[in-house]
Amino acid sequence: MESQIEKLKQKYYEGKTSVEEERILKKSLQNETSRHLEKHFFAELEKRKSITSSKKFVLPPRRTKILWQVSTVAATIAILITFAFVFLNTADDDQFVIDDPQQAYEISQQALMLVSSKLNKGKTYSTRMGKINEIKQIISK
Repeated sequence: MESQIEKLKQKYYEGKTSVEEERILKKSLQNETSRHLEKHFFAELEKRKSITSSKKFVLPPRRTKILWQVSTVAATIAILITFAFVFLNTADDDQFVIDDPQQAYEISQQALMLVSSKLNKGKTYSTRMGKINEIKQIISK
């Protein structure tokens, strides 16, 4: 078999092989390559098995567990303080209450005028966009 493969290789280098002969040559080379790679893989694996490390794994001291517990307690306290300030502080809720009806009417009127002016401004932009769309339709025809 080896001599046939060598003959096929020689014919291949001379450019005289057929398609079938090239297939046979390709299969044999693939088998040869896979055996070569397999041999090197297992050799490397055996070599790595024999290596022993001089480093020892050491567990961290218990201080990390204590640090974890302290940070958990601190986070819980911070959350409770935040909750107290946000949800229990209702004294500032009355600062926007208006008792005078005339003053409430004026503030409402000002707010509505502001909204109306913004809507009108947006309306002018939308009419411009309508004109641009009309021009695009004329051009695309």
